[in-house]
Amino acid sequence: MAALFLLALVLIAGQALRTEPVRFPSYQMVTKADERLLPVAVPSWLPPPDLPADLPQRLAFLDDHALPWTVGEGGGAPGAAECRVFVRFSAQHWVEWQVSADRLARWRQPGDGAQRPWQRLYFSAGSFLDDDDGDGDPIDDGELRAAGPGAEVEAFCGVSPPPPELAP
Repeated sequence: MAALFLLALVLIAGQALRTEPVRFPSYQMVTKADERLLPVAVPSWLPPPDLPADLPQRLAFLDDHALPWTVGEGGGAPGAAECRVFVRFSAQHWVEWQVSADRLARWRQPGDGAQRPWQRLYFSAGSFLDDDDGDGDPIDDGELRAAGPGAEVEAFCGVSPPPPELAP
């Protein structure tokens, strides 16, 4: 029995010496202007924050907790567009696009109803991995849906956050 045990140890050690170690790619988060923010994983064990029900308060909260997407068509100057779109990519993290109402309408699936001041949409993970129209952002025409599954999307058109003295 001892001989079989020693033979097994020799075979295992021999295989271990011939096998290359697994090398994991390094992950990094980019937060400089004109670079994409797309972490591979954002681990969090905290529950998602409760978003305010009042639209201006909700917009102010998301404005404080989102990072702007600064490339592609949705990367215009802050405040220049009529609609603001927030895509949640973890429990506590959002990315913001500022776009025109026409662009938001093209992003929504046909037949999802009329544009409202606020709406919750969903963005599938498969759609996030491509850029079909080549404009520098992953959201393409018809990819925002009225029902899940997918990342939550908060879209605001014509809603302004409250003045700083009234913000929570």
